[in-house]
Amino acid sequence: MRKTLLPLLLALLLVPACRGGKKDGPRAFPGAPIVLVCVDTLRSDRLPFYGYGNVETPALTALREEAVLFERAYSHVPLTLPAHASIFTGALPRMHGVLDNAGYRLPESLPTLAELLSKEGYASGAAVSSVVLAGSSGISRGFSLWDDAILPEKAGVPINRVQRPGAEAAEILARFVAEKKGGPFFAFLHVYEPHAPYAAPEPFRSRFADPYDAEVAAADAAVGTLVAKLKSLGLWEKSLVVFLSDHGEGLGEHGENEHGVFLYRESLQVPLLLKLPKGARGGTSVAAPVQISDVFRTIVETAGLSGAPVPAGLVNLVDLAYGDAAPERRIYAETFFPRIRFGWSELAALLDGSWHYVAAPKPEFYDLAADPGETRNLADEKPGPFRSFVVETEKLRSPFRAPAEVDPEHAKKLASLGYLSMTTAGGAALPDPKDEIGSLEKLKEGLGHLQADRLVEAVAALQQLLERNPRVLDAWELLAQALARLGRPDEALAAMRKTVELSPPDRTSALLTVASFCLQIGRPDEALAQARVARDLGDRNADEVISRAELARGNVDGAEAAARLALEGSPSTRPNALFALARVAALRGDVRGALARTEEVRAAVGGRTEIASLQGFHALRGDLLARLGRTAEAERELLTEIRLFPQAVEARVALAATYAATGRRAQALQTIDEMVRLLPRPDVYATGVRALRAFEEPEAAGRLAAAARARFPRDARFDRGG
Repeated sequence: MRKTLLPLLLALLLVPACRGGKKDGPRAFPGAPIVLVCVDTLRSDRLPFYGYGNVETPALTALREEAVLFERAYSHVPLTLPAHASIFTGALPRMHGVLDNAGYRLPESLPTLAELLSKEGYASGAAVSSVVLAGSSGISRGFSLWDDAILPEKAGVPINRVQRPGAEAAEILARFVAEKKGGPFFAFLHVYEPHAPYAAPEPFRSRFADPYDAEVAAADAAVGTLVAKLKSLGLWEKSLVVFLSDHGEGLGEHGENEHGVFLYRESLQVPLLLKLPKGARGGTSVAAPVQISDVFRTIVETAGLSGAPVPAGLVNLVDLAYGDAAPERRIYAETFFPRIRFGWSELAALLDGSWHYVAAPKPEFYDLAADPGETRNLADEKPGPFRSFVVETEKLRSPFRAPAEVDPEHAKKLASLGYLSMTTAGGAALPDPKDEIGSLEKLKEGLGHLQADRLVEAVAALQQLLERNPRVLDAWELLAQALARLGRPDEALAAMRKTVELSPPDRTSALLTVASFCLQIGRPDEALAQARVARDLGDRNADEVISRAELARGNVDGAEAAARLALEGSPSTRPNALFALARVAALRGDVRGALARTEEVRAAVGGRTEIASLQGFHALRGDLLARLGRTAEAERELLTEIRLFPQAVEARVALAATYAATGRRAQALQTIDEMVRLLPRPDVYATGVRALRAFEEPEAAGRLAAAARARFPRDARFDRGG
């Protein structure tokens, strides 16, 4: 008997293991709840269950215990929208054609996960945390709920900074899950932490020394909210849960802080967890390299969608979880971000379990086993597999595709605004991003100066960057803000207009950014012209900007009509449209109606008492409450506005008026004095003089006018007779 058993035992010992051995079990779960969670910009090596020790992630660590961990998962593009296009369609970038976070649209010819699942009776809902994933890009196709109602930030903030807390998105999706618990559903949660600028809320900010780690902890808490809801509804055990990130983050290893430019492992390698119903295979790991597009095939087959089209080259992660051998393949990645944003060369990459090739003007080749930090470029030595990597990469590369050309009529509309240079950088001799990445430090320097109110220094740093590389869109926006705050509106507007000239022809969001900036610097007619062209080009978000421009021009009826159109458009513009209607009601003397509208605004943003992304909201409430004689409440609202927006001149004047009306003369004078000290611009001085005269403070008004004459001797507003 022993002689018979010995060969069998030896054979069992020699069977390849998948962190626990090959196991049999169900591989399809038709009708099971499907939950897909993507935490944006999350490196796998900054999580405890991938070996990192400086952050705590209780929710994700608990999930890992019930899930299969994929040790080496890679993104195809280190950018949010293109990466999600691959997750939702299973397609490589050359197939879905989405090359950047804006200016591209997911083609309708490619079926999405949500479309396929919806056809099988699944309710599909999503809540996202960044405007980069606005449904207008086509990424929302097939979802019955795609909540992207994220308020735009202050003018000049780059699109990749416009976000809402992941915790808010998790609460929205939790409500969707509760509503749909009676049948099959597909729920997608997108959390934008730990995306820069790494400003985690408390208690995470104080708990962790590294701000990136603090944001990882905040993201963990957001995911925990959704997990808790699934458990409370009795759905957790039977759910299929996929957790991953869309791409990683450069933290200075190769000169890049953030992501998008390079294709090193820190930008491409992401965490990936797969929780099967009842926790099958929980706690095991898979060492074989996988890619984020594999999620598409995994969900399609696990849901039992027979006959659904699946792109070639994908693997089912469930099969790997049960120990099936991974196919021999290499994983492709690319980025056109350096070409589109900065005029540098695009990059492409190919990697497997051993090697990593980067196609660049100066090619790179790394031995991942001997050099996991990718510090020694072996391209000149051309090791054995080098040439095959080069050949295969060239076959997979996407051709550069600029957004669709603007038709002649649209081109005329743009030209009427002075936009004649509407091209994207191209050419055969583009610089290698490795040689140019250092110049972006000037961008951070300029941003730091701007945030610290060192405006002259900000202008100098940003101009130095733009002299070297005039294609950096974010630098033009920041320069415009600095110039505006220095009281140089003409130069500021010229800088802001550059963002339109450098944007792809159909990126109408740039026109709306300029329109909002025109409102900021007091040029409503030009704002209206910019917004109308964006509207003519098909951007429904323009209606909200048109309503603000009409309000600034005093056209109350036109503002109301545009705001009502905005309510019919994208959910992301609803809070702003309601705010515009509140202002309309206030101008018509309907104080109580206007106040009720402000409560609708609060409801539209999730019931928050403070709205830090809607300038003027608290000032309007302060004015309305003051008119109703609720002085203490009015004062609190105005102080909130000033705290959130220190540059808010109208709020400071309204606060001073409140003090003056209630007999607090010293506080009224101090408020005006603080205003001109903080904002020493001629228009602010002129506003202060008018306010003091309205408060019947002629001596104080005279002193302020004299100070203004000394500071701005050529400004006619401060003539002695003015």
